[in-house]
Amino acid sequence: MRKILLLFGLLLAACSSGEMAASPKADTITCTAAYRADVTQPIEREESITFSDSDDEQSVAFTDMVFHAAYSTGKADNERALRLWVTNRMETPVLSEAEVAVYHSQLYQLPNDSGPQNQFVGGHGFTGLNYSYAPDSSAELQFWCEVG
Repeated sequence: MRKILLLFGLLLAACSSGEMAASPKADTITCTAAYRADVTQPIEREESITFSDSDDEQSVAFTDMVFHAAYSTGKADNERALRLWVTNRMETPVLSEAEVAVYHSQLYQLPNDSGPQNQFVGGHGFTGLNYSYAPDSSAELQFWCEVG
């Protein structure tokens, strides 16, 4: 009888979808950017931005790069998402689209009613640790986002 129960348990496990239970919807998402002017130097400056459950866009300017993040609740288009991108830093007051260079871009599409879930060790949240480099300098920008 034990063998039958064990076999039945294994059969159920093999036939399951393998999906994990959904985590609760995040109250806040915090993105952190750490900048250094040269990869041989220590981090000079670290800044964090936080999103609540409302549409928002924020950015942090560093010497050679700008870290941008935009959160969409999905209420307008049913597509909840976090978009992250890194651009050059221009000193002119108004930039034309031709003057802005995007060095790095990522989109995290999120379920409307759950998650995301912090999954990376080292405190690097649900995005993991990302690196972006300015092509005309030796500057480096590290960034990650985590659920609060």
